[in-house]
Amino acid sequence: MRSLKSNSFNLSRRRMLATAAAAAATFPSAAKAGWNLKQEPSIAKLVEALRFIGKPVCVTAADSLATSTDLRPGFDLHLRNANLHDKDAQVLATGLRHLDADRDTPLQSFSVSYNPGLGDAGATILAHAFPASMTELGMVGCSIGDTGGRAILHWAQSAPNLQMVCVEGNNFSAELKLRFKKLAAADRAMLVVT
Repeated sequence: MRSLKSNSFNLSRRRMLATAAAAAATFPSAAKAGWNLKQEPSIAKLVEALRFIGKPVCVTAADSLATSTDLRPGFDLHLRNANLHDKDAQVLATGLRHLDADRDTPLQSFSVSYNPGLGDAGATILAHAFPASMTELGMVGCSIGDTGGRAILHWAQSAPNLQMVCVEGNNFSAELKLRFKKLAAADRAMLVVT
């Protein structure tokens, strides 16, 4: 039994390292610069990440961001029904982490709803990368359980501008749903749908 767990861990670790190596090969300027914001704008990093994922919805979003002439009031990123998985979440999170430093172009609304391949792992990875600027979050029907749900809730509790959280259609326990409802009750201006 122990060797089976060890093999699963090693296999997951090898996959993660392979994904990181592929990202470095695809984003050579990012690998050289260590994803340094001073060398490239943060939106360019998000565009690179979306293109690296390569799924049609992501490529369309990347093209839209790349051709936008003014994102200063903020922008939305909706990747619904994009067939995203936890490995894609890791790449996307890399791009999202650069947005906090770029206060001129805040991410306002973010949705990865209807991507059941994300699960707990993908939700946790993304929740740790969400910028504080977000006002709306949609993660409906993403096969998220309590582990990912707690990561989302933890981020939401410290997001100063958050107005709406839609996380229905996931696998949350009654206890976690109650915690989300308490979040909404604490801030009358926030809408939370579980």
